[in-house]
Amino acid sequence: MMKIDPHIHSSYSKDSQSNPKDILKQAKKVGLDLIGVSDHDTIKGSKIAIELSKSIEGIDVIPSIEISSNKGHILGFGVEKLIPSDLSPEETIDKIHDLGGVAIIPHPYSIYRNGLLTKIDYKSIKFDGIEVLNARFILGFSNMKSKRLSYRNNIPEFGSSDSHFLDSIGDCYTEVDADCIDDVFAAIKKNKTKAFGKRTSNYLIAKEAFNKKIRRKY
Repeated sequence: MMKIDPHIHSSYSKDSQSNPKDILKQAKKVGLDLIGVSDHDTIKGSKIAIELSKSIEGIDVIPSIEISSNKGHILGFGVEKLIPSDLSPEETIDKIHDLGGVAIIPHPYSIYRNGLLTKIDYKSIKFDGIEVLNARFILGFSNMKSKRLSYRNNIPEFGSSDSHFLDSIGDCYTEVDADCIDDVFAAIKKNKTKAFGKRTSNYLIAKEAFNKKIRRKY
């Protein structure tokens, strides 16, 4: 069994301050086996984290990216190449699959964070997994509705921190029934995933909001 946080933002996302090296150290510290540095519309942070992980024992990195489709966000978990933003969800998912990745819908029903399923019917796209626990909305409507959708339609479920600060890494995570990184994607496709975790503290969420205001101002 592997403990994974597939949705972490590095300083290569405009709304995060966590550098890839510190992300790896924190992920190892909190007991994660595998992470995805899923920055907004860039793979720079993911590539750096992958390279750094080669010299850090006990933590691995799967390439990933959070893509801004023209209807909402989609994680390209396992994607090593940049996928353009503002494509349709269908085009975005097709490109994820063409590159050998799996398409995970993050915070799908959140109206505050570009939740894809607030704008389209889930039946209209062929995605591979859904975030049912996002640490920023652990008790929220988005998580509850996502969990129900996963359960009723046999869709692999994911827990993610959606971390923008080091201290929130691993707040929510996914247990995947795999023994090594090479078996992770096969386990996902067999729906052998389980989401766990807790809500990120209000302090960290407020801190992020404050920092965003400062960056917009200056």
